[in-house]
Amino acid sequence: MSVFDEPAEEPDQIRDQLRQLFRYRALLVLGLVLGMLGGAAVSVLGGSTYTATGEVVVHAISTAPFEAGGVSADKQISMGTERQIAQSASVAAKAAKTLGIHSDPAALQRDLRVSNPPETQTLMFEYNADSADRASAFVNAFVQAYLDYRQDAASQRIDKTVSKLGDELKPLQDQRKVLDRRIANAGAGAGRATDESERSNLVSEIADLQGRISSLKSLDTTPGDIVRKGDPPAFPSSPGLAMMLLTGAVVGLVLGILAAWVRSVLEPRVRSVADVQDNLRAPVLGILPRRQGGADVLEVGRAGRGNRAEAYRTIAFRLVHDQRFAGRGSLLIVAPRENADAVSVAVNLAGAFAEIGNDILLVEADLRTPDLARRLPVHPGHGRPVPGSWAEGERLAVDAGVDGRFDLLPGREVPNPARALSAPEFARLLNAPSGPNENVVVVTGPLLAHADGLAVAKQAAGVVVVCDLNEVRRDDLDRVWELITGAGGHILGAVLDKGSHGPSLRRLSDGGPTHRKRGRSRPRAGVVNPPSLPGPPPRTGPASAAGAPTDADTTSLHR
Repeated sequence: MSVFDEPAEEPDQIRDQLRQLFRYRALLVLGLVLGMLGGAAVSVLGGSTYTATGEVVVHAISTAPFEAGGVSADKQISMGTERQIAQSASVAAKAAKTLGIHSDPAALQRDLRVSNPPETQTLMFEYNADSADRASAFVNAFVQAYLDYRQDAASQRIDKTVSKLGDELKPLQDQRKVLDRRIANAGAGAGRATDESERSNLVSEIADLQGRISSLKSLDTTPGDIVRKGDPPAFPSSPGLAMMLLTGAVVGLVLGILAAWVRSVLEPRVRSVADVQDNLRAPVLGILPRRQGGADVLEVGRAGRGNRAEAYRTIAFRLVHDQRFAGRGSLLIVAPRENADAVSVAVNLAGAFAEIGNDILLVEADLRTPDLARRLPVHPGHGRPVPGSWAEGERLAVDAGVDGRFDLLPGREVPNPARALSAPEFARLLNAPSGPNENVVVVTGPLLAHADGLAVAKQAAGVVVVCDLNEVRRDDLDRVWELITGAGGHILGAVLDKGSHGPSLRRLSDGGPTHRKRGRSRPRAGVVNPPSLPGPPPRTGPASAAGAPTDADTTSLHR
């Protein structure tokens, strides 16, 4: 089966990678815009380039009509050598002289290209310039300079050969004159016959040399024919503005994709459900849609049937039928850091449980900055505050609208939160509910900020971790798993919150909303504020200083 499963997984991996890249839309758009701007700048600032072309058919020039072996002189032309000559500094110097400019030959050679079409004796000259007339003038100057260079070289070679043959001819002519005098003065006899034979040989050699000299002087030294003159081009050869924009867009998009890929690889935050499951070692129970601006904390029952309310009901239904929890005992709702709203999840899960028919007690175990009672529609409930015991304090009734009511045990600032959460009274509250159908939902402060959540995790039946999908980090989830499992707790799963709307530059670059700081909510009209609960008398003396851990002490447990 694994052989057939692999091809089916590849499209999913590709889609996941594409989704990861498109999370950084700002980088893609920025690369595209910068590429197009760069292409436009090159097109405008670089100017237009014109290319003029000239063609020359090269003729063979040799000091002998046929070379050794009967090979025609035309076949002795090396077009590679001729191409090197055409691009040489000597030809460039002649072209500069023809144009009447005093430029470095190397500067003129930079814009010259000489090519040889295969199976031909043709050289193609191409010259680039910023104007059509300049390109035409320069290419024609190079063509003429090349032809002049070849003709001068051929003339010098012929003159040198003629001079060498003349040097050989002069002694022979002098020797013939001597023999002519000797024959004229000598009488008949054997000596005269010998001189005449020697003179006949000299005449033959002299005639041969004179014939070779005449042949060399009569050679055609035409270096080649211009078959195409470098006329001024009608259109520039450089890419136009449209082509440069297209090229810049493609290059910019590629760079944007590369930047997005690097950003996704180096991203420390989780970017998908799979990342959360891998790092937390637990399933994702649900994903909450983005919160609308101005929404109340309690969305189940009072805020209608929105998408978030239905998501809370789905999560509650899944927890009730989860065999690991099955709605029994206590449930801890906690977030790794302050950017995830664990309070809203706890409140709405309590409302969803109440809608199912369970008796719910919502416990605000944040004993440092409690404010949940001010944010909910509460009414005086039952129970009398016990001096010094927060866990046995008065419970308030929360009106959940059509879903009924549930109880709230509000938090209270105490000198030693860790001791209060580890007290026997709180343990009985979690493990021995007052009714058979009563479930306890506990919410604490951020787990990685202080150790209060660990004191509850080891006593609760299950833990639900609330993560802001756009802020939570992989290292934070690994640390949460280590702390909760190390304390003896059991993670049931995670709830992912997409946060609230609020466009910003970071939202555009990350593909999601940014975190907005939440302040304390003002009491709403018609809501009864909870009565002040008496706290334990302040401790004095050495016992207080040594026994009560500070915030810094509890925070150091996680370092």
